[in-house]
Amino acid sequence: MKIPRSFVAAAGTAVTLGVLASGERQSLGVVILGVVLAISLERAGTGRRSLLVVPVAVVTGLIGALMHWSPLPGEAVFVAAVFVSIHLRRYGPRAAAIGRMMLLPLVGLFIAPVPVGHDPWSALVWAAVASAVAAGWTALTSIRAPAGEPVPERTTGSVHTRFAAQSATALALAFGLGHLIFPGHWPWVVISAFTVSVGARSRGHVLHRSIQRTGGALLGTATSTLVGVLVLGHGWLVAVMIFAYLLAGLILRDRNYAYWSFCVTSILALLYGLAAPAGVSGVEVLGERLAAVVVGCLCAVLPAWVLVPVRTEAVMRKNLARTLAALGKLLEEPGEDGRREFDRSVAALRVAAEPGLAWRRVVRRPGLADCVEPLASCGALVVDPGADGGPAGRAARGALRRNIGATRLALARRPVPELVPVAVLHPGSPLATLDRTLRQVHSTVSAACVPAPSRPGSATPSAGTAFG
Repeated sequence: MKIPRSFVAAAGTAVTLGVLASGERQSLGVVILGVVLAISLERAGTGRRSLLVVPVAVVTGLIGALMHWSPLPGEAVFVAAVFVSIHLRRYGPRAAAIGRMMLLPLVGLFIAPVPVGHDPWSALVWAAVASAVAAGWTALTSIRAPAGEPVPERTTGSVHTRFAAQSATALALAFGLGHLIFPGHWPWVVISAFTVSVGARSRGHVLHRSIQRTGGALLGTATSTLVGVLVLGHGWLVAVMIFAYLLAGLILRDRNYAYWSFCVTSILALLYGLAAPAGVSGVEVLGERLAAVVVGCLCAVLPAWVLVPVRTEAVMRKNLARTLAALGKLLEEPGEDGRREFDRSVAALRVAAEPGLAWRRVVRRPGLADCVEPLASCGALVVDPGADGGPAGRAARGALRRNIGATRLALARRPVPELVPVAVLHPGSPLATLDRTLRQVHSTVSAACVPAPSRPGSATPSAGTAFG
């Protein structure tokens, strides 16, 4: 099992900041901020731009100071900063990278047990130090790593503005309800709404992640109580358990977000035991945190379903169409560039289809999500050295591309021509397997995207534009 680079960067950052801030009152908060940034920078794939997080962290520190001196204006600025960071995605990859960079330190403002706004000027200096150390360790652990790219944004135009409006509304609700219901721990409500809404692709995705986060936090709360009783009071053992949970969470995060929520809740249980004042029960604090998680998730779900919602089925259709287009290009020109583009499209499709895949396990009813795994296997078949070559292979690839076009028409709910036969030399060849797989995908799409009865003056929706 390969240890994630983000874990190495986080561990190095924690040790470095632990030494640098050993004489500071809030050394634990500085270490946590650095670890959060190290994990986020590696996952964001910022590369050389990671050093930009230092000035961005300083600006974020100013926002934290404003929240300390004038809570209401500071929180309004925070909500506006989140809106801008998401809205920037509609202006291209560079603007999207700047937006992602803005989000990283904003998360760090609310990671418990760091008190927001405590000693603002000192926090400002240490925010810059923590971000510089995190960026340095991220760059160091990525020297020999292959150039990686984050999952691309597969939405354009006004959709990003809709996501920005939903996230800003969710955070405004979280600030209000957090101060009202949990005055001593209002950041917990905000961070739950933040993590659920900011990375969402659709209204179903928000609901799905909310359920995952709540389930993971509930299980983490239950198990961490026993773990806390066993290890608290033994500093070195607490540190080992914290990093064990962190490693497990980073490894399992991509499999299911609930694993990550479980591990983070367990880590926080141990941190609360270290940071809680005398006489404060960690169990009581965790119970309040679980309630805050539920409230924060509800704050994220409500705007996603009420305020210009983005339909999950429409997002899946759009990503399916793009993945099929990438597969057609790969068939036309097999190569590393085409394969990478196809793999990026599949990665975006998996994220978009998460709610559909989860719902499929519950209702056992076929749907567009059933196309994800068959399509994901097609890339290897196209570039397989055993794929048919010569004139017969070129003719087969052309027929496969035409069938892909027919499937895209079915996604757009337009008249679909009959699939053409694909002549292959060997029934067991990669192209023959690809043909069978694509016919399976076409059958699934045709069943799921039945054209709605047309009304006079109504237009047929298309997979490329339907985000209703």
